[in-house]
Amino acid sequence: MAVMEKISWLYVFFAVTALLVVSGCAGRSTPPPNPVFSPPQATVAAPTTSAAQPVFYDFPDIPIPHELSLRSDDSYIYQEGQLRAGFLTLRGRVDLSSVVNFFQLALPREGWTPKGGFRYLRSVLIFEKPGKTCVINMYEKLFYTYVEIYVAPTGERIR
Repeated sequence: MAVMEKISWLYVFFAVTALLVVSGCAGRSTPPPNPVFSPPQATVAAPTTSAAQPVFYDFPDIPIPHELSLRSDDSYIYQEGQLRAGFLTLRGRVDLSSVVNFFQLALPREGWTPKGGFRYLRSVLIFEKPGKTCVINMYEKLFYTYVEIYVAPTGERIR
């Protein structure tokens, strides 16, 4: 009978563990924000410190949240004279909706005009400035949020 008792305790242990794992995975009940139709939520800004300031990588008019790190092996920048185009790949442990809100607020301050976007499997924002377009593709994987920023010339600047 001792063996049967140990087996029943193992079943109880695995059942409780399975319940805890399943209930932990069910925590994400809200969908990601709609980057096209929902305006970013206004929040009271905390006192700014140097760590809270956005970072600028290869594009001086595209601020990046300081929580995102550049993945230079997965990025490519082309420059010829004043023309600078390419893509940046970034990742960080940050909530997808906060990254969407960041870009919705920060890029218009840099002179970018929002043109559209979409959400769910991936959140995409599209911005435009005279002579160039910026597409920001954002998605989550198991441990990180990934952001891909594509900047390309428009119209007459494309050869």
